[in-house]
Amino acid sequence: MRIISSDILKNERRKQTVEVDVPYISPSGEIRTVKKKIVNGEMEVFGLTRPMGEMLTTPTGLENIIQKSVIDLELGRESIPLLYSPIYRKVEDANFTQFVDVAPFTGVRVVFLEHMELEEVKFGTRKIGTKDTVPIITHATGLQWTEDMVLYDKTWEMAEANRAFGEAYNALLNHIHLYPVIEFAYAAKNKTAADTTGSTLLENYRNTIKAGLIHASQDKNTDTGSPRRPNILLAHSSRRWDIEECLQRMQIGGTIYPAISQIDTLIFYDGWSTVVGGKTHEYAGVSTTKAYLIEGQKYFRELVKHDLRVDASGADITRLVENAMVGRARRGVIASPANAVEELTLPA
Repeated sequence: MRIISSDILKNERRKQTVEVDVPYISPSGEIRTVKKKIVNGEMEVFGLTRPMGEMLTTPTGLENIIQKSVIDLELGRESIPLLYSPIYRKVEDANFTQFVDVAPFTGVRVVFLEHMELEEVKFGTRKIGTKDTVPIITHATGLQWTEDMVLYDKTWEMAEANRAFGEAYNALLNHIHLYPVIEFAYAAKNKTAADTTGSTLLENYRNTIKAGLIHASQDKNTDTGSPRRPNILLAHSSRRWDIEECLQRMQIGGTIYPAISQIDTLIFYDGWSTVVGGKTHEYAGVSTTKAYLIEGQKYFRELVKHDLRVDASGADITRLVENAMVGRARRGVIASPANAVEELTLPA
């Protein structure tokens, strides 16, 4: 069983050696890359050779500052791991239009049949129904390098801001992909109440999860006729130990029951919050009273027209801004919780 949480993924990352080319937009408008290196969990930093004020005055110096900003941003992203990957199938296409037709991702029907000699092969079909689309949304933010930061060479302050930039982006990605599961209004066919018939809390947890798996298997998709087969459990991290233990081999009333093997992935998500300009921005995590049994990939798509792009946007002397860094990504999400999720109310 794979267990996914922010702490676990960061610990795994500390054991890895990674080398990745990260794209950015140069001052000349070209898309270039800077190399991100992680060796045994330690990420190489990008140092500036001269004071920031000097470097801003030349194209080469400005490009070096952008490269440093991108690497600092990646440091921030490393601190907020992405948790949703087992749930979503990722589709990247620079040709995505502003509104993407959902049908090609969810409406294809294919079956293999015995082929008789001289008989025509049966081709797959696409079910055509109500035309649903999802928008490709532009997510953007920016940071400014003020005159004071340049005059007093506050390179460290810029680095901290860049890291916060990276943290915010990964927090956004977790939110836009997990929010559809957490906040969906589930019908009775997708709900399982807490079981309280056991003699211990762990028994009640186990009985609730088993009841949820059974209930999900009895719900057949209206298009394909296939039952739901959840393999992922999403919950709050404070419930981790009870959930892990109740899924294991357990003795109840003198009888030994096998582990619940259908669930192969546990994801724990507590949300995220920050304060910008005196305003609190919060992404809600999973409630401590709920958990979600999810059939991964089949009804979930992560659409990427382009991932995060970073460039410098120029000075604004009227506000004593020497330069600014702008980042944006264009993404969409397809999620059908009604076809893939069972909401559990956890025992108290």
